[in-house]
Amino acid sequence: MPVIANADDIPNALLDAPGRGPCTALLMARPTHFQVESAINPWMKDAQGRLNLVDRDRAIAQWNALAQAYRDIGITVHEIDGPPGLPDFCFSANQSLAYRDTDDQPAVVLSSMANASRKSEVAHFERWYRDHGYAVHQFPEELWPFEGTGDAIRHHGQHAFWGGIGPRTSIEAWNFVARATGAVVIPLRLTDERFYHLDTCLCVLTTRTALYVPSAFDAPGLERLQAGFEDLIPLCTEDSRNFACNAHCPDDKHVLIQRGSDATVKALTRRGFEVVELDTSEFMKSGGSVFCLKQELP
Repeated sequence: MPVIANADDIPNALLDAPGRGPCTALLMARPTHFQVESAINPWMKDAQGRLNLVDRDRAIAQWNALAQAYRDIGITVHEIDGPPGLPDFCFSANQSLAYRDTDDQPAVVLSSMANASRKSEVAHFERWYRDHGYAVHQFPEELWPFEGTGDAIRHHGQHAFWGGIGPRTSIEAWNFVARATGAVVIPLRLTDERFYHLDTCLCVLTTRTALYVPSAFDAPGLERLQAGFEDLIPLCTEDSRNFACNAHCPDDKHVLIQRGSDATVKALTRRGFEVVELDTSEFMKSGGSVFCLKQELP
């Protein structure tokens, strides 16, 4: 499948893409060793420029509540644990991109992490995938970096991805992803360092509806988004800083979201979504929330 950059081509490309069912299973990584050890994104320091301090017991309780919230709406949650020395391991959206191949078999493209502190995470996920019967595809080193579903956001209902281009994923990555997965890929360039992954500024809710942060994209990206969605919901500044775009809607119905984004919750409720507000404040200290903490499994 191709990379689609022309906005006029996007509606038909999405219609012609193979169908894909709703998410029914996730892989989540326990935050056993979670902490902020270095600042690799703008959210990881406080107003005085010091590294944020994490309450790990509280983080584990928040993670358990998120996993239970998924189970409560019928999603199977698989768990993986990492060794000491990998403080960002729990952000399991980043180390891989799982999908079904053309033979309808589970497969995965492993990530090539942008920061040296996170590179060792990938091997642990690779082991899990191999143990569970996935075909594993290594990401070419010369196309570095690529950070999985941190920047590859699925378009609901179709085998298609919106692909973030920024500090964590190169523009060259998307041609490989399109070839390896057989999916349509629509690239979106990120323009604000605060929104370093696409999952911080775009949340696909249904095949026609998405949350987004308009200021995070360049003009061509905004045109592509407008071509791909009938109902784009812009976030206010307050809610974008509260990681409302790092929400997750696995089933076109339930939206799991960081609590306190009142304007966004009202917009979602008006559209008939069932909103599940959660506390992910400890993980926000490292620049992530709901979406970052899981990997959709095919």
